[in-house]
Amino acid sequence: MFGCVITLVSGIGLIGGQVLLSRYSSSIPQISVLGKDQPHREVKGAINILLVGIDKRRDDVPGSLVRADTVMWAHIPAAHDRAYLLSLPRDLDVAIPAYKPTKYQGTNGDKLNAAFAFGAGEKQDLAGGLQLLTQTVQGFTGVKFDLVGMIDWYGFTGITHELGGVTMCLDKGFTSSQPGFKGYSFAAGCNFYNEHTALALVRQRYDLPGGDYDRQKLQQQFIMQILKQAMSKDVLTNPIKLDKIVRSVGASLQLDLGGYDFVDLVFALRNIKPSDIITMAIPHATQKKNGADYEELVQPLGGELFQGLIKDQIDEVLIKHPELATKVQT
Repeated sequence: MFGCVITLVSGIGLIGGQVLLSRYSSSIPQISVLGKDQPHREVKGAINILLVGIDKRRDDVPGSLVRADTVMWAHIPAAHDRAYLLSLPRDLDVAIPAYKPTKYQGTNGDKLNAAFAFGAGEKQDLAGGLQLLTQTVQGFTGVKFDLVGMIDWYGFTGITHELGGVTMCLDKGFTSSQPGFKGYSFAAGCNFYNEHTALALVRQRYDLPGGDYDRQKLQQQFIMQILKQAMSKDVLTNPIKLDKIVRSVGASLQLDLGGYDFVDLVFALRNIKPSDIITMAIPHATQKKNGADYEELVQPLGGELFQGLIKDQIDEVLIKHPELATKVQT
């Protein structure tokens, strides 16, 4: 989703035009997660964004729970000249607060991706799921997000299709044993993936050496690749190509702008390029809990990382702890 947004704002910034800005702004559904009637805000200072990918499908059984498949924290420093992308493990052991709309009582420990399911409930209220997930992440990190957004599988496959597929690189090949993908083979090296095989790849974790940590790196690599692909194919300077991407992704992408004006965000973020994005992972360790694998946040380093982002001093943290930056093939 971050790749979609940056591609969109970069493209509009290059093409320009109030008509395009208004059209694209209205094509992305707005949701209320951070609170109704947010006052208008100027785009000043650092910006913290919660990005969520969900596993909602059109053939879901009524009443089934929707979970957050991917959770990322994007930090834009006050200079608005680069971005930091922090992946949060879906299996991270966290406290989830109570949520009245679904009569959820809260818990002191559950997997992070469950927060979305408990907020959405059996009625699959996606805004409610995003709201409880946002409250959960804000609770254990201490951040107050400036805007939040989510995208589903169809937005992912839509932008990948419009770009004509992507190239993804693997250090080691493997054959999937994951439910729904058993028998899928992914070869070592750099290979081309269409929208369906790319989705299958970035959802893998059971057969990757680093488990969910490697899965996070694949998702970060995908973001970098769609940005690289968009720029190499002149999508950003071609109104027709850009329009196809916006139409394909628009219905699957929902945002709470937190009081920011869409046009202001476009011009504030328009200069961010793939080379200006630093990908990161939180320090975590796998632990068994009730027979299941959970990821535990390693302290005090985890808290130091969160504070570095909140205080817009993340460069100082990465100089001291370069291992927090993930190495993503591009």
